[in-house]
Amino acid sequence: MNNLVSCALLPHPPIMIPEVGKDEVHTIRSTITAVEEVARKIKDDNVQTVVIISPHGPAFEDSVSISIHPRLKGNLGAFGAPDVVLGFETDGFLSRHIIKKADRLGVNLVQLTDDLAKNYRFPLALDHGALVPLYYLHKTGFKGQLVHLSVGNLPYEEMYTFGKAVQGAIGMADKRVTVIASGDLSHRLLPQSPHGYSPSGANFDRQVLTALAALDSKTILNLDKQMIAEAGECGLRPICFLLGVAGGLAMQGKVLSYEGPFGVGYGIVLLTPTVQGGK
Repeated sequence: MNNLVSCALLPHPPIMIPEVGKDEVHTIRSTITAVEEVARKIKDDNVQTVVIISPHGPAFEDSVSISIHPRLKGNLGAFGAPDVVLGFETDGFLSRHIIKKADRLGVNLVQLTDDLAKNYRFPLALDHGALVPLYYLHKTGFKGQLVHLSVGNLPYEEMYTFGKAVQGAIGMADKRVTVIASGDLSHRLLPQSPHGYSPSGANFDRQVLTALAALDSKTILNLDKQMIAEAGECGLRPICFLLGVAGGLAMQGKVLSYEGPFGVGYGIVLLTPTVQGGK
């Protein structure tokens, strides 16, 4: 599928934004360097639309959601940086194909309209799970369109199926697309971690990164449930979705960076076609 240029797992700690982290950004320099590498590749590959799925957007118990407002924007005011403002035009054509494909595969997908957002008191603004990775893409000069998706509390297998729906939709689009799964790994790597310490945290991160780089969806979908619970992650559903997007395609994966100096695992994995199509 030449339309799918690449897929990536990217973390979203606000501290990696210089305007937020300030002097502490050096602590996660490896993470920032790897995210910058992915962002440059997206720009250099002439990607026209980025599909990003976040675990911190509007969340429904029994469905995923898609923002269909014509223009999406947000800022990092909640993290002390209100001047960091990003805005993107929504790819309505690809969004419509995603909605159709999800329906055909039986995936519950809510279209986040203005009225629905008001009824549920959901903000229409881009959440920090999307803003942090997109910040570095914006820095490269990327001017393309965006499809913003948010995970719900769906089973991991259904998130994988939703990824297959997005894969099918991308196949219908006559444009170059990258898919980003925004997600942090275990939040319990160190005693000073925000959610406490668990020895399962590092084991979870190791298994997930190895499996994702190998595009091993079977291992991911069969991870020990107790280990998942103890890891305290927010990235597993986006990762299952990403594996669905890449599932069955000739792609290869590479872990570009992994670190967890604050007790939260930040992993960057890039998936690219084994045979590159023309730009």
